[in-house]
Amino acid sequence: MKTFNNIKWVLTIAITITFMISCDSILEVEPESSISENQFWNSEADANAAVAGIYDAMQGAYSRRYFLWGEMRSDNFDAFGSAENPESLELTSNNLTDQRSSYSSWGAFYQMILRANLAIENIPNISGGNTDPLLGQAHALRAFVYFDLIRAYGDVPLYLDLITGINDDIFRSKTPGSEIMNTVIIPDMLKAEELIPNIKDRFKFSLSSVYCLQAEVYMHLKEYALAKEALDKLEALGEFSLVTNPEAFHSLFRREPERSGITTPQETGPELIFSIVFNQDEEPGEGGIYSLFWPGVPSYVVSNELEEKWIETFPIDSISWVSKYPNYTPSTVDEETGNTIYGDYHRYLQLIESIKDIGDRRYGKYNLSNYAGSEDDVDIVVYRYAGMLLLKAEAELQLGNSDEAVNLVNRIRSARDLPGISIADFQTQEQLHNTILDERQFELLAEGKRWWDLIRTNKAVEVMGPINGQTTETLLFPIWFQHLVDNPNLTQTSGY
Repeated sequence: MKTFNNIKWVLTIAITITFMISCDSILEVEPESSISENQFWNSEADANAAVAGIYDAMQGAYSRRYFLWGEMRSDNFDAFGSAENPESLELTSNNLTDQRSSYSSWGAFYQMILRANLAIENIPNISGGNTDPLLGQAHALRAFVYFDLIRAYGDVPLYLDLITGINDDIFRSKTPGSEIMNTVIIPDMLKAEELIPNIKDRFKFSLSSVYCLQAEVYMHLKEYALAKEALDKLEALGEFSLVTNPEAFHSLFRREPERSGITTPQETGPELIFSIVFNQDEEPGEGGIYSLFWPGVPSYVVSNELEEKWIETFPIDSISWVSKYPNYTPSTVDEETGNTIYGDYHRYLQLIESIKDIGDRRYGKYNLSNYAGSEDDVDIVVYRYAGMLLLKAEAELQLGNSDEAVNLVNRIRSARDLPGISIADFQTQEQLHNTILDERQFELLAEGKRWWDLIRTNKAVEVMGPINGQTTETLLFPIWFQHLVDNPNLTQTSGY
C-alpha cells in the first residue's frame, strides 16, 4: 500500500479557503473545525499536517491536467473517438475553447497556492521542532505551481498573502508572468534549497527535486549556465542511476491491480526523483492516468508522426536496422525463437499495442491490463533521472559543450541497449539539438514533458504547424469563461 504520512487534508483550523475548487466557480469560505487558528500552529506536527494539505491539493489540481497541459497538445498523441470526447479533438487539433474546464480552469491550483501561503506565513512562528524542511517544501510547492500557471497562461493573478474572508482583495487582475518568475518562483525555489536538508524523497520535495525544478525553470528562461549548475548539484548527490533492462524500466511506472497477476516490483527504481503520489485507499478515483492512456475505448492514441519517427530512428526489422546500424547488434533476444529483437525494445516495442495499426495504438507505460478507471492510483512521475540527464545534454550543448552533450545522450542510449551517437554525425548544432529533443520525446513519452519542451525551445509552431495549424497566437491556454464571469478584473488570454 502506498502511504504519504496521512496525505489526506488534516489541517484543522477555524477558517480555510476553498478557491473555486468544487465547481471551479466563485470563492467560498468554509469553516472546517471548531479548533481555533491559535490552537493549531503550535508544533512540528501541525506544520507537517499543513504541508500534507498542500500535497493533497496537488493531487486534485494535477491528475489528468498534468498531461492535458504537458502532453496532449504535442505531437505525441492524436485524438481517437473524438465524437465521444470533444476534449481530445480540441487539444490535438489546436482548437481550444474557454468552455472546457478540464484544461482551461485554474481554481484547484489556487487552492494549492493558498494552502502554501498559509504554511509559509505560519510555520516560521512555530517554536520547537524541526520545521525548516516543511517550510522549504511549502516554498518549493508554491514555486512549482506558479511556474506551471505562467507556462500555461502567461500572466495570472498573484496571491502571496492570506485570504481570510470575502471582504479581502479576492478578485485580482493579472500579474505579468515575468514578475511572478522574478519575485516568487525563483526566490521560492532558492529558499527551498536553503531549507531542505534531505537529499531524496520520491513522495515529497527534497533537495534533489528542488534541483530538478531549478533546472526546468532556468531552461525555460534560457539561463543555461544556471540550469547546468543545478543539474551538476543533482549529479553530485550520487543518489540516482539509470535502469538497464526492460523489467526495471517498466517497474518505474507500472501500477497494475493485484488481479492482473503481475508480480514484478511496481512504481520503484533508482531513476525516480519525485512523483505526485496517489493512494486508492485514501483518495479513491483521484488518479487520471488510466483514463487518458489505457481505457477500453481511448480518447487519445499514440500519433502517426511519433511512431513513424521512432521506427525510422530505431528500425524494428533486421534489414533496416543493419542498414542503419551495421556495427551495433542489440543484446535482447526473443526467448521463444532466440532471434535478436530490433528497435527500441525498452521504451517502445513492449509498450505499444502491436496488434493494432499505427494511429490506433494505446501506450502502456503505466499499465497493460484493463481495469475500472475508479481503481486508478498510478503516480505521476514528475522528475526522473533520465529526463534530467537529457535536459543537461541540452544545457551543455547551448553552452558550447557538444562532446559532453553527446556523452549524456549516449548514457541513455547505452542503458536502453541502443546504438550511440557521434559528434561526427551532425553538421550543425541545430541537428544535434533536434536529436536530443527527439531522445527526450522517446524517453519521456506520456510523462507530461513534450509540450513544454516545444514551448521553451520555440519549436511548437515549427513542429505542430504542419500537423494542426498551430500558430504563435494560441501557444498559451485560454482561461475558463467562468473565471472571467466571477472576476471582472480578469481578461482572456490573448488569441482567444
